[in-house]
Formats: sequence, structure tokens, C-alpha cells
Amino acid sequence: MDKVKFAIVGCGSVSGNRYFPHIRALGRGMLTAVCDTVEARARPRAEEFGVPFYTSLDEMLAKADFDLLVNLTNVPTHYALNLKGLQAGKHVYTQKPMTVTVEEATTLINEAARRGLTLVSEDAGRIFPYNLTIKKLLDEGVIGKVVWARSRCTHWGPAIIDNWPTDPAWFYSKNAGPLRDVGVERLQLLTALLGPAKRVTAMSGINQAEVVVRGGPNRGKRIKVEEDDLTLITMDFGNSIFATLDAAWVNVRATRVPDLEITGQKGVITSAGGGSKARELTLELYRDEPQLGIRGWTEVQQIPPLTPPPPIQVIGLAHALDCIVEHKKPTLSAEFARHATEIIEKAYVAARTGVTQTLETTF
Repeated sequence: MDKVKFAIVGCGSVSGNRYFPHIRALGRGMLTAVCDTVEARARPRAEEFGVPFYTSLDEMLAKADFDLLVNLTNVPTHYALNLKGLQAGKHVYTQKPMTVTVEEATTLINEAARRGLTLVSEDAGRIFPYNLTIKKLLDEGVIGKVVWARSRCTHWGPAIIDNWPTDPAWFYSKNAGPLRDVGVERLQLLTALLGPAKRVTAMSGINQAEVVVRGGPNRGKRIKVEEDDLTLITMDFGNSIFATLDAAWVNVRATRVPDLEITGQKGVITSAGGGSKARELTLELYRDEPQLGIRGWTEVQQIPPLTPPPPIQVIGLAHALDCIVEHKKPTLSAEFARHATEIIEKAYVAARTGVTQTLETTF
């Protein structure tokens, strides 16, 4: 198989902003169908790419010709649709998080294995060239033994984005929220860089009981916040290496705090910016080794250079296509995704009980 026929379910904001503009550049993939419960979202994409559209996943699975289901729907629906795809004999590439619970993740892993199918889960940060550079610096011991990492994923939230094209209410519903929608990206990056976490504790709650949509077709809509919109996590990676993560919907767009800062015994790595953020993507290294005449900050070039880099989600889909064609195990594995899901699950338990939780999964 040189080309993989794939179908997309979910034609909303993520697919429109990240995936569809790059579909034709995927040399190993060929889009053959699209699906969305809202016909007004599915039909224009079908016409754009000359493929059939469906408003029911069941119908698309029964009638369309494809090998890979690309799941770009909202967080609470990921598990059910992923399972349907696997049960229909399709490989699956899913937006993050793959599932809401560890039990669901294990079900998908077992189903894919039983059927000999490839299951790939976003976020693709683990294979993004920028982050591979950070991993290389850590593996080479450039900053010495890691002491701790601080990561931030506080976001203004979709209701505050000026012209969000669809109804953002689901982002604030139970089993969604900032930790599952965007915080999971940072959890997966931290575990990719530092390895599986051993223990987790957290504080979490609802800081803002209601939000008002700022712009777009749902401007003025009032949304009740049902899932925690503010979470602070501390993780223990063993060997006295710790990390913290904040994830929240906050009605402020600005910060001077780096997205990621890793402190070691001999230096510091920081990364910030990129994408829709106000700052350009930058990676900086501080080294403090006076015996070698080294002390100070330098900017690090990512390897290999990509100018400009494609959206990280497209890199993930390209990885899934490669894995199917080459019959290789995904780096963006379901086991890797499951571990991040357990951190989230156990973080909420720790926040409710005040008891640090031991993690059981690995990758």
C-alpha cells in the first residue's frame, strides 16, 4: 500500500484551521470522504475535495471506501467514535485526548491489537522537530541532571476567541475542560521529555461559573461551566525529578512566562511562543559552567530546520500514514496517550481527596 485512503469525521474549527488546508500535501494519504453531524459543515468540504459527505459516522463506515478514520470531533465523543472505527476494521488517527478514562483507552488498545489495526493518537508534540531538539539537549546532558520542569497551558478559552466559528459550549462541559483539551498536550510533552510519571497530586476547581461568548455566530451566548476550568498539577518522575503544569481557561491573553522551562544542575532550557501566540517560537539555553568559561543565554536552532513548520497536527497525521504504509509501531502510540489520560484522571482524584496518587500505566 503506497497511499492510504482516509476519511475525516468532524469538519469543525480544528479540521478547518489545521487539517484541510494541508490535506493535498499529504503524499501518502488520499481523502475519500468526510462526515459531520452538521451538513452545512460537511458539504462545503466534500465539494472542495470532490468526495462524498455523510452526516452519520455509521453510514460513512458502511458506504465509504477508506482504510483510516481521522477523528477530529470534540473531546467527549472521541472514545465512542474511535471504537466504532476499530470495530469496523479501520485504522484510527484521533485528536487528543484519545479517551477520557484509562479504562476506555485500554479497550481501544485491546481492540486495535485484536484486529491488527494501527491506532495513533495526537498530540504530535513528541515528534515535532522543535521538541526533538529539546529531547536531544536533555539526552546529551547539556543541562545536567534535570531538577524540575515548569509548563504552562493556561489559555483564554474558545469562548473568548474573537470569531470562534462554532458553538464553544462543549469545551466547558463535563469531561472536557482545559486540562483535557489543551493541558493534555503539555502532559504528553513532559512525559516525552522526562519519561513516564510515577505520582501526581493537584489542586483543581471551577473559577468562573459562567462564560459569555465574545464573538462569532454565538456571540452573547451564556455558557455554564461544568468541568474544572482551573487545575494546577505536580508530578513526580522518580529520582527526585519533579514537574508542574497549570491548565485553565482565563480571560487574559498575555503572559511573559515561558511555555516550558526545564532546570538542570548545569543549565536551563526554555521555550515559548509560536502559532497564534504573540511571540515567535523561540528556544533558549542557559549554561552555567564557569570551569569551561560558559555562563549565559544562547538561542538554539531547532533540528532539522523547518521554515515555516507545518501545523503540529498535520505532522501527526503524516506519522499515522507512514506507520500504516510501513507497518511500524507508532511513536504517537495509544499507550503513550493512555498514560497522559491517567495523569489527568488521577489529578482530579488527588484534587478531590487531597491524597497524592500513584500512577500505574507506562509506555
